[in-house]
Amino acid sequence: MSARRPLHRVLTAAIAGTLAAAGLTATTPGASAAGLTTAWHDGAFSVDTAGVVSRSDVVLGKPNTADAQSLPLGNGSLGVAAWAAGGFTAQLNRSDTQPYRLSPGQVQIPGLAAMTSAADFTGRLDLYHGVLTESGGGMAMKAWVPAGKDELVVDVTGAGTARQTATLNLWSGRTPATFVAGGIAGMAQTWVDNAQSGSSGQTFGAMSAITAGGQDVAASVVNGTQVQVAVTPDAAGAFRVIVASPAWTGGDPGTTAAGLIGGDASAPTSSLLATQSAWWHDYWAHTALIELNSADGTAQYMENLRTVYLYAEAATMHAGQYPGSQAGVANMFAYAQDKQDWYPAGYWLWNLRGQLAANLSSGHAALNVPIFDMYLRGLPGIQAWTGAQMGGKPGACVPETMRFNGNGFYNGGDATQNASCALASSPSYNAETVTSGAEIAQWIWRQYQATGDLGFLRQYYPLLQQAATFLLAYQNAGSDGFLHAVANAHETQWAVQDPTTDLAADQVLFVATIDAATLLNTDPDLVARLRTAQQQIEPYARTDAATHTQLLPPSADDQGADVIADSFQPSAETHNGENIGLEPVWPYGLITDDSGGLTALAVRTYNARPNKNNPDWSFDAVQAARLGLPAEVATDLTTITQHYQAYISGFSSLFSGTPGDEPYIEQSSTVATALNEALATDYDGTLRFTPAWPSGWDVAGTVAVQGNSTVDVQVQGGTLTTAAIHAGTTRTMAVRNPWPGRQAQVVDGATGAVVVGPTTDATLSVPVTAGSAYLVEQPSSPTTSLPFAGVTGTQATSAKHLGSVQIGLDGSGGAADGRVDRRSAPPVSG
Repeated sequence: MSARRPLHRVLTAAIAGTLAAAGLTATTPGASAAGLTTAWHDGAFSVDTAGVVSRSDVVLGKPNTADAQSLPLGNGSLGVAAWAAGGFTAQLNRSDTQPYRLSPGQVQIPGLAAMTSAADFTGRLDLYHGVLTESGGGMAMKAWVPAGKDELVVDVTGAGTARQTATLNLWSGRTPATFVAGGIAGMAQTWVDNAQSGSSGQTFGAMSAITAGGQDVAASVVNGTQVQVAVTPDAAGAFRVIVASPAWTGGDPGTTAAGLIGGDASAPTSSLLATQSAWWHDYWAHTALIELNSADGTAQYMENLRTVYLYAEAATMHAGQYPGSQAGVANMFAYAQDKQDWYPAGYWLWNLRGQLAANLSSGHAALNVPIFDMYLRGLPGIQAWTGAQMGGKPGACVPETMRFNGNGFYNGGDATQNASCALASSPSYNAETVTSGAEIAQWIWRQYQATGDLGFLRQYYPLLQQAATFLLAYQNAGSDGFLHAVANAHETQWAVQDPTTDLAADQVLFVATIDAATLLNTDPDLVARLRTAQQQIEPYARTDAATHTQLLPPSADDQGADVIADSFQPSAETHNGENIGLEPVWPYGLITDDSGGLTALAVRTYNARPNKNNPDWSFDAVQAARLGLPAEVATDLTTITQHYQAYISGFSSLFSGTPGDEPYIEQSSTVATALNEALATDYDGTLRFTPAWPSGWDVAGTVAVQGNSTVDVQVQGGTLTTAAIHAGTTRTMAVRNPWPGRQAQVVDGATGAVVVGPTTDATLSVPVTAGSAYLVEQPSSPTTSLPFAGVTGTQATSAKHLGSVQIGLDGSGGAADGRVDRRSAPPVSG
């Protein structure tokens, strides 16, 4: 059994800019501010939320007839991929149909072909309302998955008087029980998770039911895998199709379906849409939005990808029992029946990184909770697995490819077959990847730092505690006084001495666990052991930039030709295309853009990284942002998007720019993370405005930071015009001076009262009060001296393009062809 191996793509790009506030032109005393404005007004940052979100609507200039051209709808527990084959086709998906993630079915409404085949056809995925709208030939359709209710609603007007049908379909290999209950027909199937190694013994299932609103509704069973509803439109030519698909483990499907659907088939459209709009409007109102513009349109495209990601992530993660994505795949929007690229019962933490990070910095930490809940529920199983498979060690070695119920079995094999956290499987992809527990612990700690929610920290602290307990047991102090272990450098090097991933994980996990235990007043003995272990973490291994084969000492930094090695065996065989030497930069945040010699070392490591912009989950742009490399941020974002964004929905393909069996959400999540990091970040406790913002990209937007706070940032023509802080916690914030060597001050955002007087200090200590806002500005150019202009947006009217890739479809003759490549690929994480 092999793991997911990315293809190698090499991009040559020059590093431009400096490490601090590069790419920006500071407004100097007396400089002209002609044309510059600020959206700060009356103590607030003015944003037309609906207008900004609508800039990223996915526009269809012609029908999306190929399944790979499907568009996403969802509420977090039910996801739908919708396209125009045969009029209208949609596949239903859930995350709780374990262990195979079987689809509840596909619905088809052939009568809508009159609309999709019309010369005046047009459509859009309306992100602000969470609705797919289409029209043509006098007919119009609205389709959506209601927030909090697991059903697909397809509302049609202008259909005339012809009788309509809608079918609900499964396929060969599925054996549902069919039923008819009044005007509802459906299919239900249950199964027991007992056929694979490590199975849970739980009962799972899938149920779907279809009905209609209109006249003379009749439901029927067509065959063992198809049911149908027929309906005559009302006098105004309107009809509605409702497809229900709740969580299912057995029971009376007809009664369940009728109870779920209730009166939705005949309720006024306005009342149904009012509920839908209210949820999405609230979601967007609490989203840290970013509007981007550049002369070549690249910035706008990145904005669109980020906004579409935030829409899709809400539809993926909002309400599911299990995380909607299990390996960076957009599983909730699958379109190829039950086809799965990877082991569908397993979760790859590496491939969820971008989502975890983007959700935090975009103001939606709650979307991470399904991930944390799964690991917490699975903790007893993880501990049992660790004891059995990792030499009897205590604590939790969290499997990198973890089955949803907390063990490391892979794809039905035994513990010798590519299992994770399993010595019997070593050497293999994740047999001795021992840092996944530290990484999930890190994300929990960062979520606590972002929200300040002590109850959250108390609930999930056991994951920190048990991950730290395991690493302390797994590593042993050598005669040199350092902790040592043989482990995997994630999937890249197998069973090597002291991987860089382990050294970085130790540093972050030990500190986070000490701090968390201290806050919670618990585990003094563990804290004492961790304090000792902190002093025993060895420096990163160095290797030569040219060949990555020589083991060099830290003193090699003086010659400026070394880089961070994957491990203390730099010449060991590599098995995946990861840049392990950059792990201390991101996600672990140990080397910053002002870490002195380590920063220079990390920049060399970035320049000489062996895997450039591949595959679709590449973290190059995020790591460039952390290192203060704005030109690289722009280049990496553009390159990775042009190589892998294969779907008109904004989703990507793992290995190429051609659609495959499933769309992936990981590439757009990394775009969102990189943009946020480049605009504003405080991962190490120091707030930076525009630490790596690309030259030529204007921006107006918001980023969520620590302490339940947000910051608003505007850059126009290379000038930072607005830098505002909305404090969520009363504390003293460390804020980097956005104008190095020049005077900066901080004033109350509402009254203008000076909070920090003019200073040229590199870092400002800013006392903030929860609920108050503050402006960081130059005394010579106060923010409020600029003319006011709120951040607005105009709804998209056409597809967007970036080189050969696009979001949406042009009119006839200009659209992507929707080619589908059903190539199989080797199964892996990372």
